Amino acid sequence: RGKLKADKGDDLLALYDKLFVACNDALDSVRLELRETKKREQSAKSGAAEASLLTLQAALLWQKLHHTARRNLLLLGRLREGKGPAGSRKRATPEDLVRLYDAVLATLDEMRSLHGYKENEALMGQLAARSAVAKAHRCYWVAESYGAVSKWREAEALYERAAALLSEAEALLDDDAAQGGAADELGAPSADCGGFGQGEDAAALAALAEAVEGAKARARARAYLASLEAAGEAPAEADGAGGPLPLLQRLDRFDAKPDEPLYEFPPRLEPVPCKPLLFDIARNQITYPDLGPRLQQQKGSTWGSWFSR
Repeated sequence: RGKLKADKGDDLLALYDKLFVACNDALDSVRLELRETKKREQSAKSGAAEASLLTLQAALLWQKLHHTARRNLLLLGRLREGKGPAGSRKRATPEDLVRLYDAVLATLDEMRSLHGYKENEALMGQLAARSAVAKAHRCYWVAESYGAVSKWREAEALYERAAALLSEAEALLDDDAAQGGAADELGAPSADCGGFGQGEDAAALAALAEAVEGAKARARARAYLASLEAAGEAPAEADGAGGPLPLLQRLDRFDAKPDEPLYEFPPRLEPVPCKPLLFDIARNQITYPDLGPRLQQQKGSTWGSWFSR
């Protein structure tokens, strides 16, 4: 079995693309041969040939899914380092990482359902351990997406869930190590396996555990500050006033301190409407003069009004 080596991530991704093309061609050839075998007369020889082709098809699918997951893990590593795809300047968001981890989990679930492999308990145990690792990473990045929009309570709960998934993943990895592992049967026994090796999974868990602890403390502090601001009890450094709040603005909290400010002087300027409502309704209270006598006087002097035209 040959190894594909590349110094740059982009070259390795291009090699993966070539590998997937070769896998698809091989699968197409096997499926065509299976259809031809089913058209022939049933015999012991044809039955054995069909069973061999089905085994070969399952092995090819296993290798394709295995390398698909490795490619997605390689992309995740590059995105975490701030390196996007070739020719792309857009920085990855936590949502992008969550979608890639969803793809990894879907690939691992599909590997579990392959005939000829799902009966192997060692393989299924290792896939369960690696699925737990991917779930822990996914939960961490979901929490990061909530933190990006200042939803710190939700982020703190998700960090707690990520810590619980980490413990579950560590237990599954220990069980797999006690059973001797199944790296040879997975087809990736070497250390250069894109996150699918025993050592790389343990290293990823250690780094994630450290990141989760720090993020959990940060989210708890941000959530506490947000609760203080919502209750109007933000500390002096956060209210932007340059000093403690006056007593009249915090009647529900009294701090017995020397030189306790009672009220703010001079008071802050407050905006008022440029045209008060009083001016709009004042005309309803105006009593207009009676102009009736003047109108009657004008009607009585007909000739004067005629010559005055």
